[in-house]
Amino acid sequence: MDSSSSKKRHRRDDDPSSSSNPHSKKQNSINPLQDVPTTHHYQVSYMHRQTVTHSCTSLRHGYVITGSTDGVVKFWKRTSTTAAPVGSSSGGGASGGANAADKDKGGNSRCLEFVKSYSSHVGPLLALCASQPNGDSVASIGYDGVIKFYDVATFDVSGMIRTNTTAAASSKQKFRLGRHAALVEREDLYLLVSTRAPTREEWQSELREKERLEQLKKQQNDDDSDDDDGPLPQTANETKKDEASDNNNNMAPAGSILLFSGTNLSPDPLRVITYHATPVTALAYHSVKQWVVSGDSSGVLEVWNIPFSSSAGEDNASNHNGSLPFESKLDTDLYALMKKKTYAIDIAISEATKELGGYGHFAVYSSDRKIRLFSFKNCKLVCLYDERSKVYDKLLSSKSSAMGIDAIEYGKRAALEREMEDAYLLSGGVSTNPSTKQSLSMVTPASEGSYHQQLRLTFDNTGKYLLLPTIVGVKVINIQTHRVVATIGKGDASSLRFLHLCLCPGDAKINQQMQLARMGGSSAAISHGGRNDEPNDSLLVALAYGKRRFYTFSHHDPLDKHDQDEPDEQTILARDILNEAPDASDLLEASHMGRSGNDPDSSAQLTTASKAILRTTHGDISIKLFPKDTPKTIQNFVGHTQSGYYDNVIFHRIIPGFMVQTGDPLGDGTGGESIWGGEFEDEIRRELRHDRPFTVSMASLGPNTNGSQFFITTVPTPWLDNKHTVFGRVVGGMEVVMAIEGVKTDDLDRPLEEVKILSIDIS
Repeated sequence: MDSSSSKKRHRRDDDPSSSSNPHSKKQNSINPLQDVPTTHHYQVSYMHRQTVTHSCTSLRHGYVITGSTDGVVKFWKRTSTTAAPVGSSSGGGASGGANAADKDKGGNSRCLEFVKSYSSHVGPLLALCASQPNGDSVASIGYDGVIKFYDVATFDVSGMIRTNTTAAASSKQKFRLGRHAALVEREDLYLLVSTRAPTREEWQSELREKERLEQLKKQQNDDDSDDDDGPLPQTANETKKDEASDNNNNMAPAGSILLFSGTNLSPDPLRVITYHATPVTALAYHSVKQWVVSGDSSGVLEVWNIPFSSSAGEDNASNHNGSLPFESKLDTDLYALMKKKTYAIDIAISEATKELGGYGHFAVYSSDRKIRLFSFKNCKLVCLYDERSKVYDKLLSSKSSAMGIDAIEYGKRAALEREMEDAYLLSGGVSTNPSTKQSLSMVTPASEGSYHQQLRLTFDNTGKYLLLPTIVGVKVINIQTHRVVATIGKGDASSLRFLHLCLCPGDAKINQQMQLARMGGSSAAISHGGRNDEPNDSLLVALAYGKRRFYTFSHHDPLDKHDQDEPDEQTILARDILNEAPDASDLLEASHMGRSGNDPDSSAQLTTASKAILRTTHGDISIKLFPKDTPKTIQNFVGHTQSGYYDNVIFHRIIPGFMVQTGDPLGDGTGGESIWGGEFEDEIRRELRHDRPFTVSMASLGPNTNGSQFFITTVPTPWLDNKHTVFGRVVGGMEVVMAIEGVKTDDLDRPLEEVKILSIDIS
């Protein structure tokens, strides 16, 4: 399809004449989107301790499984989406996590109930997938080289494969586990796992080893030509080096796909499938036709059958599970991406349906920000949806203002898109040198949490609707009319960039005893399933860029203005469950919304301050605070202020031409602690520098040793950058600071005249 047709589809996205909200009209008896929650706001969100990177679901058992960058895998049981739990606490977090005591307001259902948490891997997850077609098992794959299998019905670990230990020494080939996998249920359980490209450090190490071996071989040849004493026995050190060389030489190519048995749990793969010559960047499994669709960094797409046999030889998989949907690949459009010099970063499959010709479709999200829809009937390209930034730029410049957002808001979202590109999220985590054709993995275990996230689109249960995460929310596209019929999460898209989608169809298996207990014995929670006039219990679990939460959408919008003119702050905040200990960003977000309005013990209220007035014996000093950039430092400062900790504390250190220091209740520079007791970490920000006088900064003894003491500079002090946390600037009373600086001091910089902080006002 040409770009003009894609622009028309974008204009339809927020067209006021189109019905993007299914609740705005009376629902028909048969709702074509009954399995797709199309609300503008998520209903509830839950936390991990670190960035959430993966999710999957089991419809048969009614579970949602999530994973994060700290290697933690959590199991969540689905509950009714319309029930209003009374006095219930939130689902528990990982072991040791803090349970929230907040209660739901306004009849907001929790949708999920926490069941169990596993610290499954040392380091981030590579992949997390549920078995197809039944969802009886789940597999997690980590950078630590460990593959773990879970039985969903009992939410327990059923097996493990260690691929990085001496147990795998019998393998003919070594391999690096990749980020793409599929778990297949047949007579036995099978796991398909891609292999990844080397990181830059691994590649350089391999080059150095190769050069060393070449030099060693050359030296050995030179020695053999001059040696008349015959061959010498090989030393132990040389044996180890040769073994290391063999391991490097036996490394499976980055384009290989490994087939493991989830039954015998052997560290040796049953097959090493080599359809791709470059690293695999996307992989999906068609459980009805038993086809696999995969793509690599060169733009090649392959459709193939799984060779379950462990026999050696060429991988002529087309003979194992029936014929493929084409006789010759040249008759298909599987080279379309390669012709456009782009490649797949995600593939979604719709199963075969009679309405769609009995074959189904697959959608490919490519690195050029275009989504190509293919038909399985002949693997021909059906349509193209354009999600490039230039499309939205033109929409914004048009007088129709179809997106419904202003230029400032769009600029903020566009900046986040560029940040995602810098995190290699829109390139599949792979970078290829155009001259040498060498592909490198740009994501390492030490990378930030957002680098480990992956974009994921999905189809609904009918295969007629494609759910696509975009800059304006999650678009629901009818693949028959190629029009956007709804935009999910549109109201939350200003603060959340949804990336990874997991659609949980309705009529999942729900623990009715658990539901009855939560409802105080009322059967209303589980009796709605037979009514035709109410939506089913389908859920959409969405992960957002850089967030340690996952967001759950249902057919109920807690912020729907149909219920009330403007939702109160407590209703908004009730959606975000604190099932883990909040960090500074959580407290800051909560404080702006007033989470602690009726809770005097909540520390969130301590980060709302933006201005402080130090009332000293020499006059008042007005300070502008930076709560957004240094939330924990401001929380500590305001907490001490409100408790009277700083009242009558002296300026104990004064150095003319440098700074004045205070905040020690002992008055000698040796005392003071944080509001939590002890010390807390630095909050160094690149934009907050000691580049001007009257900078307010934390005093410390070294990295992450902040307590209660702080100082105000009287000159630029750039040598303090990256050593002390800047949390404010003096905006009034500069002459008071200079007057304090002028007080006479002794040889230890102690003022001879006592200068005190009488009190501090916060606003």
